[in-house]
Amino acid sequence: MSDKKKFERLFELYTSLMLDGLVDKNKFMYQNKISLRTFQRDIEEIQLYLQIELILENDRYTLKKEDLKKLKRGFNFDNDNLKKNVDILFSVFIKKVSSNLSFIPHSTISKLLPQNIDDDYYDVIVISNNEINNISGDSESIEKLLSCVKDLNDISFDYYIQSSNINYKVKAIAYLIYYFQGIWYLVAYDKKYKKIKTYSITSISNIEVMQKLKFNSNKEKEEYYKEYKNRINNREKLIKLIEKKRSIYWSDNELTKTTICFNSDVAHYFKNRDYGFNQKIKKTLEDGSIIVNFDFSSFTELRIFLSPWLGSFKIISPEKFNKEFIEHLNNALSVMQSE
Repeated sequence: MSDKKKFERLFELYTSLMLDGLVDKNKFMYQNKISLRTFQRDIEEIQLYLQIELILENDRYTLKKEDLKKLKRGFNFDNDNLKKNVDILFSVFIKKVSSNLSFIPHSTISKLLPQNIDDDYYDVIVISNNEINNISGDSESIEKLLSCVKDLNDISFDYYIQSSNINYKVKAIAYLIYYFQGIWYLVAYDKKYKKIKTYSITSISNIEVMQKLKFNSNKEKEEYYKEYKNRINNREKLIKLIEKKRSIYWSDNELTKTTICFNSDVAHYFKNRDYGFNQKIKKTLEDGSIIVNFDFSSFTELRIFLSPWLGSFKIISPEKFNKEFIEHLNNALSVMQSE
């Protein structure tokens, strides 16, 4: 069996453990067309590489709660023990992603790993066999943006809105590059509107750095480094917020507390994985269904999150979200049934 195939299987094990907290033995063997012996060898290797212990029960390998938390925190690439235990393919790939896509949230990096998982996961993009840095758009602009984000530069650029066929100038502070549902975004502080906004990278052109590192006095230098430190802190807050929300939709409105009941056939996903939006399990019902609380900043955010789960949930509250979702579905059916 080639190293490439083994490499892909190990990452499939890794993503299954990350997303579901378990690996189904029979399903994994069938999908990868491997023997029980090969599967057991893969299980032994992934335990060694990730420094975890898997528990076999009813043909499923599950994680201990503390090991699941460790996986979700991500890897420490300066850990000497990890470097010794991870095989060369796994190690080189992880380090390459980490070094080339610095200052990008961990959830984005995890989406770039070769994966072979169900498409039902709303925010997981399958990019196996693609180049690691395959960001759509002009390569020169991408390189410039990566540099600007690294240095937290004040920048200006032209931004094209296709739906309105307009082009306008933006002045902003470059904070992050984020990958969401198949699209690369620049997350930046828009100086005109004085708020964090997201811009599709494919619509950005004519990028210029507005502020050069030239100081006329020590006071100017001190003020610059004070501002730079503030920007680093702001970026850390943004990363935490995006990791929590798992969304690039921003709203000045207050978050709306939302309660949703998911059917028993999908309840285990929410027990084993945190989808963000302040997810909190409220109650498990006798039939196996589960009631979960979320905080959403808008109906659009809720609609996009729930769409992959159609037929498996009911919005309990607020009633306005339930009505809007039903109206959205009726409109969609009307369009689909029209001649």
